[in-house]
Amino acid sequence: MIAGNIDLTRACADLDELGFCMVPNVLDQSIASEIGDRVLSQAAGERAAALDFEYPSEADGDEVNQWVYQLLNKGEIFRALPLHPVAQALANHVLGKEHLLSTLDSHITYPNNKAMPLHADQWWMPQPVVPGEPLMRAGNIDRANGPKGSPAPANRPINGPLVLNIMWMMTDFTVNNGATRVVPRSHLSGNIPTPGETYDELQVEGSAGSILAWDGRTWHGSGLNTSDGARVGVTTYFAGPMIRQLGNLVYGTHSAVRDELSDELLALIGFRPFNSYGMTDDPGNDLIRKGDDTAGILGQ
Repeated sequence: MIAGNIDLTRACADLDELGFCMVPNVLDQSIASEIGDRVLSQAAGERAAALDFEYPSEADGDEVNQWVYQLLNKGEIFRALPLHPVAQALANHVLGKEHLLSTLDSHITYPNNKAMPLHADQWWMPQPVVPGEPLMRAGNIDRANGPKGSPAPANRPINGPLVLNIMWMMTDFTVNNGATRVVPRSHLSGNIPTPGETYDELQVEGSAGSILAWDGRTWHGSGLNTSDGARVGVTTYFAGPMIRQLGNLVYGTHSAVRDELSDELLALIGFRPFNSYGMTDDPGNDLIRKGDDTAGILGQ
């Protein structure tokens, strides 16, 4: 599935320095086109059946853009993306050898949409504080009350990365069709954007088959689609092994699909315990057992 020459050293360096990287020609364009067509067909079917659910971080009032969730259930063609060697190399670099697939979804921007507000994917971490200073309780954090401020690098300790998001371009991404906007180096700020503020953004263009990867702390958002066609992306969103997944892949994957997945992919979507976290009965199992297969009430 790899096309062209991939410079992973440069990609990892860009992730560290800029908070994002662009890797061209990861997929052959014919494969990207095939995946894009499958996404659009699925999206049309879901919209016709009123199964297209709005995503809460989209622009207020935007009824144009569409997310297609749980792609593992919607075609074998999607299953190779999370295990692609380029995706895994980047996830290993940012998150370490143990990580989870947090979600495998598609984001489609259609003409006449609204721009998504800038945001960070890793907004839910309590910020480091000196003992005695006020702290934010983990269960009280939401997108509105995180630390807001400049995207410039901080002069105090900040949290490390616990998320890596990879956008697979299944069509060309251009300024005209809503290519993803990023704020370079914002991953080093320890802040999230202030609503309504304007920042120095960069829209990352690329040809079908390329990927844009960003650190979960990097400020980003989709753009305005002023073209006459759809911009189709597929996201493989990875997170640390102790983080709750954005998509509940263990519960949400159809049983028939689950039975077809490799052990490697099952482990990646959450069927392998991490130091006993996520187990069902035997914490030493390589893969967890379904609840129906574990012990219930026994004894006298």
